[in-house]
Amino acid sequence: MAEPPSPGAARRPYHSPARQRQAGQTRARILTAARELFRAAGYAATTMDAIASSAQVSAKTVEAAFGSKRGVLAALVDPLASAGPPHDLVDRLRAAQHPRERLALVAELCRRTYEASVPEFELMRGAAAVAPEVGAVARQVESRRRANQVRLITYLEEGRFLRTGLAAGEATDVVWALTSYDMYRALVGEQHWPAGRYQNWLADIMATCLLNT
Repeated sequence: MAEPPSPGAARRPYHSPARQRQAGQTRARILTAARELFRAAGYAATTMDAIASSAQVSAKTVEAAFGSKRGVLAALVDPLASAGPPHDLVDRLRAAQHPRERLALVAELCRRTYEASVPEFELMRGAAAVAPEVGAVARQVESRRRANQVRLITYLEEGRFLRTGLAAGEATDVVWALTSYDMYRALVGEQHWPAGRYQNWLADIMATCLLNT
């Protein structure tokens, strides 16, 4: 019979799929509630308590999951958040081996992210200059987006898919500009392109600019 562990012995971390699934469902419910409140009452008028009440959780649960109202807004426009595009799309993007397939999935991820969160991106675009808290969210989102693009360009460079003579830094600048919300807004919002046309154009133009033929 084995001896029981001593009181000071380190315990193995416990991971329950059911608990993780429940936590993901709670995050999704909070984000859905926050999205509805932000759109109905505005960001400034929406409180953490109101989000918690609408999501039927405690304010401490919201704070533990997102840190602050700013963190909730950042998660709403994050494609890796549970309220964003399906995780199977992100998984397919990470697993894609062919560069054109990966760029096509990047274009789809951009389209689905922007399509789902136009009011939140408009909020950040319009209020960032006058509301420091919203401006901080916009900078956080752009920093995260830039980091994702650096990983994409690193993949292309390491696989020798990146166009000859194109420096990694310049390639990152190109994809940063092409995948921006401002580009989506100009083509879909202002020029009334169908979202599918924008997605196909984005995939094609990234391939043309970035890849060896």
